[in-house]
Amino acid sequence: MSKKKTKRRNHAGSFLLGFILLAFAVFGIYEAVSLTVDKVSQAREGSSKFTEYEQFLEPFVVIDPAPFDDISGADPTDLLDASISAMIYDGDKMNTYDVFEGEVTGLLVPQGDVEAYFVRLFGTEIQMTHQSVADSFYNVIYNSEKKAYIIPITSVDPTYTPKVYDMERTGSSVTLTVGYIIGSEWAQLERGNYTAPDPAKYMKITLREDNDGYHIGSLRSSETAETVDPAKTTAPSTTAAAPVVTTTLPPESETASAAESSTGEMPDESTQAA
Repeated sequence: MSKKKTKRRNHAGSFLLGFILLAFAVFGIYEAVSLTVDKVSQAREGSSKFTEYEQFLEPFVVIDPAPFDDISGADPTDLLDASISAMIYDGDKMNTYDVFEGEVTGLLVPQGDVEAYFVRLFGTEIQMTHQSVADSFYNVIYNSEKKAYIIPITSVDPTYTPKVYDMERTGSSVTLTVGYIIGSEWAQLERGNYTAPDPAKYMKITLREDNDGYHIGSLRSSETAETVDPAKTTAPSTTAAAPVVTTTLPPESETASAAESSTGEMPDESTQAA
């Protein structure tokens, strides 16, 4: 074999090896860029979802339910309270109900309507327990004869509002790191913007996704604060104002509301409008 042929083969081998190394390098760069793009896309997806999740969780967080590893082990009282809370946050819906006058004056809400909000929050894995809850956040009364709930007409100061700091997807579930912000501590800045104080505590809330959207599956304590990206956070939809059951009150109730206002308590905005 001549020296020229040997050199050609050596050159060919060197070229092939260089091509392979280049291919691996390009592949590595492609993978790195792809991973970076995926992470950026996930971050953008998370940012766009945070406000949606906060609005969904607000009527749940406001009652500060006890933690549970699975929805099947949650306190039925908390789930009922959260369902009533979700209904109250839907102010337009509350204006459609009649006022019930008895030992307690309140809105008479068919149990089927409360069940609909229950399913919206928690899905269909468990059944709702119909009962009166005198020592709950909203102090609802169940009337078994009318198959309806009596929701007292009153204003309620929100205990906490949610602020989502992080999200992690696992299969069909999303685990959110949620800061519980004390409702009265949101501070208003210029131009109507709001800023949140440090959370009083952090919780991990898992949402289970299905064909009907997503539902709350678990609520766990989070021992340590997560790393916070301020760009991901948003102000709550209620801007620190207490959720109020809105309806047109009878004359006696209007007088009572005026008396409450004179004592410095929050008046019913819809009553003023009426």
